[in-house]
Amino acid sequence: MIIPTKWGQGQLFAFSALDGSSLFTDEFAGMLSGDRIGVRFYSNTRREIAFANVWGKNLEFDAVTSDYICCHFPEQEPMRIIYADQHLIIGNVAGVVVPAIFTEGPHTTEFEDGAEIHDTKDGDFNAFKVEGTRFAYAFGHSKEAVLALVNKGLAMNLEEVAAAKLAFYEKLGAPDTFEHADLYAKCLSVMKTQLYSPEEKFDSIWSTPDRLPHKSLWLWDSVFHALGHRRISGDLAEQLIHAIWAHQGENGYVPHMANSVLASSITQPPVIAWGSWHVYKTTGNKEFLKEVFEHNKAFLNWCREFRRVSDKELYTWETTNDVNCRCDECGMDNSPRFDTRDPLFAIDFSCFMASDVRAMKKIAEELGLADEAAFYDEWYKAISADVNAWLWSEEDKFYFDYNIPKQELHKVWSVASFLPIFAGICDERQAACLVKHLQEPESFATPFPIPSISMKDATFGSDMWRGPVWINYNYMLGEGLENYGYGEFAEEIYNKTIYFMNYWYQLTGTINEFYDCSNIKAPSQLNRKGLPFEPYNVNVRIQSIRDYGWSCTLLCDMLYKKFN
Repeated sequence: MIIPTKWGQGQLFAFSALDGSSLFTDEFAGMLSGDRIGVRFYSNTRREIAFANVWGKNLEFDAVTSDYICCHFPEQEPMRIIYADQHLIIGNVAGVVVPAIFTEGPHTTEFEDGAEIHDTKDGDFNAFKVEGTRFAYAFGHSKEAVLALVNKGLAMNLEEVAAAKLAFYEKLGAPDTFEHADLYAKCLSVMKTQLYSPEEKFDSIWSTPDRLPHKSLWLWDSVFHALGHRRISGDLAEQLIHAIWAHQGENGYVPHMANSVLASSITQPPVIAWGSWHVYKTTGNKEFLKEVFEHNKAFLNWCREFRRVSDKELYTWETTNDVNCRCDECGMDNSPRFDTRDPLFAIDFSCFMASDVRAMKKIAEELGLADEAAFYDEWYKAISADVNAWLWSEEDKFYFDYNIPKQELHKVWSVASFLPIFAGICDERQAACLVKHLQEPESFATPFPIPSISMKDATFGSDMWRGPVWINYNYMLGEGLENYGYGEFAEEIYNKTIYFMNYWYQLTGTINEFYDCSNIKAPSQLNRKGLPFEPYNVNVRIQSIRDYGWSCTLLCDMLYKKFN
């Protein structure tokens, strides 16, 4: 059995819905410290449990997962930190290790029943209790609740709790002989703890991109999550798709972000049918397929009514005045494509529509809905024709957005322009042209492919969607390249993605939101709508997020295909 063993600042540490109740409305999640062995928790007030006299070169880690840590000095008993329940951390110390707790800001401290209790006067409490080598740390909303939890924690069988955490990897892990078994285990670890239990509008398990700072459900993230989670459980993958519909409006609208109590007023890329079709190929569950078909039919119709601004089958994102997030709707928040804010016939929106319409045709055929299949086939052909008529530049041999008020192609060299390969829109000649661009060293053929903006574009940089690599595009374009007969090239992209993500995981212990296409800068040094901040602080939100959802799930799927 291979389990992750790399400690890294900012690693997720949380309780999973796979192990019990884990509620959005009563969230208590943490991240590993970077300057010592400890976990920092983010409630209304930052709290921390830390262990003195531990940090050092002789320390060996036996496990560093998102809910179980085991380490020791040579020839000494192991020390363990385990997320045992939604608000409860238990463990044991050994040798000269000294555990302690810290609470940021104004609070009172009192001692009762052998426990140290911190009251932050905002309705939250935490308690810490040590008995011999055992400890328990609890969070709650009353002194009585946290006292009960620490006593419950000290009474738990530590060996049984530890064994239950490790059983997850024994059951699902890659073969020990697999070159990247530890990286695969790391992906599983993060994926496990980014799951919430059913609550309020959500009647199924649902997922979040990173637990901290993004605590809600995101539309296209959830689809990418399902693609990886199907390797854990097909039923779980179906639940993650199902959760997307929780806030769907009567008119078909699906919000880009939602949680148990609220939803946003914009949408996100329509990739639901595409992802659901892949999940179905794993599960074979036609009832799931029927649900997806009806809900997504309404969503695609909404996109057609509210995001199509002409009689052409081309689609336009909603943008904002926020210079750092002009187009949260398309997912490429600060892409230079939207610097002018001019309305665009968007190459990515149009291709995502085409891809999902094509998937809806497949679903309709699978469900025996011949008329519906014919409808989606015609719709797909119409989108394809308009994309090629309006968004292809024969001069540049490349696709671009179209600036509607200026009535000209908007020539920003973006990774989004390769999506006709993903959607199957381009002909063989056009596909060959796009592949050539992908292979140009001065353009998109960076050491770590594929940059979000070409190196030859004047807007190329190191900020988020203005140059760095995003794994979802590597995944989607790899699939498209395979369908066009460029299987070897797709494999090259997958292999480089795995290589460089593993390189940084081995160095940092984390899997990041995005990466430097040159592989010179560490992910933590890249801008995220601003200059990076050290030490890592989730409240600042200007660094590549660590232990990021779809980076883990899509990497998990890439790795799974390697050993299966």
